[in-house]
Amino acid sequence: MKIIRTTTPLPEKVQVEVEVLSKSGKIADRAQLWSSLEERIKSTVSKEQLETLYKVDGLTFREVNDYVDFIVGPGFYFEGNEDLVKKCEEWTGRVRIKRIMEECIKDIFIGGAGNSWVELGYNEEGNDIPALRILNPKTMDYIRDYMTKDVEIDEENNPVGYKKSKSGYNRYEMEWTKDKITKDGKVLWSSAIQDGRDRIAHVKLFGIGESYLGMSPVESIYMQAIIRLNLENNVGEGAFRSGGLVAYIGREGQVQPSPEVIDKVVTDLQNVTTNTIFGFRNDVKLDRMPSPDLTGREELIMYFAAIQSLGMGFPLSKHMNISGRLAARVNTSADIDFEQRIASLQERFGSEMREKLFFRYLKARGLVNSLSEVPKLIFRTKSPNILRETINMLTRLGRRDIIRRDPELEKKIREELGLPTTYVQRELDQWTKDETRTPEGKDKEDVLLEEKVEELVEENKSA
Repeated sequence: MKIIRTTTPLPEKVQVEVEVLSKSGKIADRAQLWSSLEERIKSTVSKEQLETLYKVDGLTFREVNDYVDFIVGPGFYFEGNEDLVKKCEEWTGRVRIKRIMEECIKDIFIGGAGNSWVELGYNEEGNDIPALRILNPKTMDYIRDYMTKDVEIDEENNPVGYKKSKSGYNRYEMEWTKDKITKDGKVLWSSAIQDGRDRIAHVKLFGIGESYLGMSPVESIYMQAIIRLNLENNVGEGAFRSGGLVAYIGREGQVQPSPEVIDKVVTDLQNVTTNTIFGFRNDVKLDRMPSPDLTGREELIMYFAAIQSLGMGFPLSKHMNISGRLAARVNTSADIDFEQRIASLQERFGSEMREKLFFRYLKARGLVNSLSEVPKLIFRTKSPNILRETINMLTRLGRRDIIRRDPELEKKIREELGLPTTYVQRELDQWTKDETRTPEGKDKEDVLLEEKVEELVEENKSA
């Protein structure tokens, strides 16, 4: 409880100071304003600021974790060569790859400001990857030209390698290049056959042009989030402080009370409850702390929350009650757009995982030579509107005999819905071996006979 001692009456209205998150993450400095867009661009948001915002702002925390849940949460499956699919499925459980994927998404949005780095733990022989490890994105970067600071490129137009710089008491530098791995210049590993750069996977979802590093949507909404937090703090402090007891001691024109008398009254009021009975002299007056004027602050808070959600790609209805503000069809359309956005991010992230992790694993095992041989990684959808539309479309096509049941189709649907596929796989294996089988399970001769009969019927009709 903050105690204020003064010999003069308090003003009728109390001005609540607006505070903001400083670069250190503490509530301190006033909000920064820019005179031009160029000036704002120069004031970039650091990884530490993004991490602090994630920790203190509930809306940012929820939106980032919702992306993790929507992209990775529903799970995934593989499409491709069955033997390679089984190898990939076995490896995902061994290295706990779903947890790695979740951390990748968080680093892309927060810790790495658009970038995630994974170290592939090859064995000594280099023919297996028994472990994966998330690296601190604050310490990782590409090897850059000393003068220009651009990413250094080799003769094959690929980045020369990656660099890890750790500061502090145990500071060191590690580099992963094509033919070796070094730590403070000391060679830890070298090879004329294997590529040391394969041991580091850089993952990003958002980027600009030729930039090798990614960016995070949280960077673009950082200032809106800070302004909203200021407003929330302003309203909360105003509501919390208003109603506090104020004691006026003494009367105008009379001898002013001594500091000891004021301290005595303040001490008596420190532990006031609803059951407290007051007994004061007639020159002591009790009043309530005046409430500040907070008119319109709620609308401003909702406005900046809406702007933040827009920048993060979320429809307002996901995190806020906006009933009556938007038509139902607008909400539905926004939800469908969001689901399609998630599907696009899932496809992009799956492509990154396939190229940066699964291709390197299968290549180390000597099972593939090119990316095209690697099974496709497909994420399931957590989007009810897309699922509903897909099911309705398949139902309509089935009723019109445009699409027919076969084991391959059933397996695809079951995998998407996360249902068992064991017996369907056995049926599919037998169905694939028999080249005379059609989706309906009829022999080709039967199908040709039916088509001939249909042609004769059409000819008779025309005659």
